[in-house]
Amino acid sequence: MKRFLILLVLLAMALSFAPTTTEPVAEAQDDEVLEIYITGLTEDTMNWFRDVAFPAFQEEHADVQLEILTGGWGDFDVTVAGWITTGDGPDIVYLGSEYAATFGDLLADLDPYLSDWEELEFFLPAALETATWDGHLRGLPLLMSPRPIFYRTDLAVGAEEGYPTDFETALDFYDANSIVEEGAMVQMGFQDIGGGLFDAQEFIGYIWSAGGELYNEDGTSTFDNEITADVLNYMYERRRIMMPEETVTGLPAFDGTPIASDLVVSGIFPMWNMPPVDDAIWENIGIAPYPAGAEGEPLIQVYTDWLSVPAYVEDPTLAVEFLKFITSQENAIALSEVAGFTPTRTDAWEDIRANSPVWDQLLEIAVEYGRGFNDIRATGQLRPLIVDQVTLFLTDQQSLEDTQANLKAEYDIILEENGYLD
Repeated sequence: MKRFLILLVLLAMALSFAPTTTEPVAEAQDDEVLEIYITGLTEDTMNWFRDVAFPAFQEEHADVQLEILTGGWGDFDVTVAGWITTGDGPDIVYLGSEYAATFGDLLADLDPYLSDWEELEFFLPAALETATWDGHLRGLPLLMSPRPIFYRTDLAVGAEEGYPTDFETALDFYDANSIVEEGAMVQMGFQDIGGGLFDAQEFIGYIWSAGGELYNEDGTSTFDNEITADVLNYMYERRRIMMPEETVTGLPAFDGTPIASDLVVSGIFPMWNMPPVDDAIWENIGIAPYPAGAEGEPLIQVYTDWLSVPAYVEDPTLAVEFLKFITSQENAIALSEVAGFTPTRTDAWEDIRANSPVWDQLLEIAVEYGRGFNDIRATGQLRPLIVDQVTLFLTDQQSLEDTQANLKAEYDIILEENGYLD
C-alpha cells in the first residue's frame, strides 16, 4: 500500500507528458477494445504487430477491436505509473526485465488463467522468473537477450580446459592474459560491457554467482555481508591486474568489435557488439558463464522483455488470450525474426539452433546457467548508487568497509522511501 501511494505521486508528473500515440487497428461499433502498449521496439516490429499479428488474432476474435499505444523508455516509468495508480490505462503493458519489482503488486495474478496452460512448459524458466512477482505470474515473457562471457580460445593462455569457473582461477586467467607496457594496456584479459572494468549489472550478477541475494528476508539490503565483500574484492583485484595504477591508459583504438580486435581475450558483451554469427572468427570464440564465488555456482544473466496485465483490467480473460496468442510458437519465431531478439520459448529454437552453431551454443548455455535479471527494486536509484560507491572503492578513494556501509545505508533508505520495507 505504501508503495502504491508513492507511485501515485508520479501521477502529476505523468500528466505533464504528451499523450501516448494510439493507433486503432480496426473500427467496429460496440466491439470490445483491447489496448496494448509497446515500447522500445523498431518500427518494423511495430508494423508486424499492426499488420500481421493483430489481424491474425481477429480471425478468432472478430468482435475485438485492437489498439496499439506507443511510447519511449524516456517517459516510460512516469507514464506506466500514471496508468497503474489511477486504474485507467492499456489492458496489456510492455515491461523491461527489472520491472516486476516496481509494479508487481499492481499487476493481475494470472495463475488462475495460466495454471493449466500446457504450453508454459516450453518457456525458458529464467524468462518466466522475470514475469513473476510474489510467486505468481503477472504476464508472459516475449523476447530475451542472454548475456554470457565470450573468450578467444586462440589467444587465451590457460583456456585448454575451458573458461575459469571460480573467482580465484579467473584472476589467474586474467593475470596470464593481460599485458601492460609503459603505462598503457596492450592486451586485456577481460573487458566488461562498458569497457570501463566495472558495470553495475555485472556486479549484481556476481553477487548471485557468489551465492548471495540482494535482499534479506525483511526486505533490507545485503550489501554489508561477506558475499558482497568477496565480490568487491574480486572486482578490485581484477581491475588491478589490468590496471596496476589508475594512471594506466586504455587499449589503443580499434575498428570493429572488442572480441575481434585481438586486444581483448574475454569479456561480457551483448550480441550486437559481437561479430556476425556467420563470421569465421567464431571458430575461435568460446561461450561461458560468469565465474562463481566459494558459496555459489556459475551463471549468466538473461534479460527478458515481457507483456503484463494490470490489475485494473476489466476483462483479464481476453488479455490472457492475447498473451497466449502473441507468445505462441509460431508468433515467437516470427517476432524474433523481425525484432532481432531471442524467443523465450525453447520450442521456437529449432531452426535457430539448426542454422547457427553459435546460437545453438548460446541457447544451450542459457538453459543450463541462465538466471533472469529480475527483482531489482528501485532500479532507477540503485544503479547510480552502485556506480558511485563501487567506483570510489575500485579507484582507491574509499575503503571496503565504508563502501559496504554506504551501499547498505543508502539503499535501505531508498527501499524504505519507495515502500519496499514495512
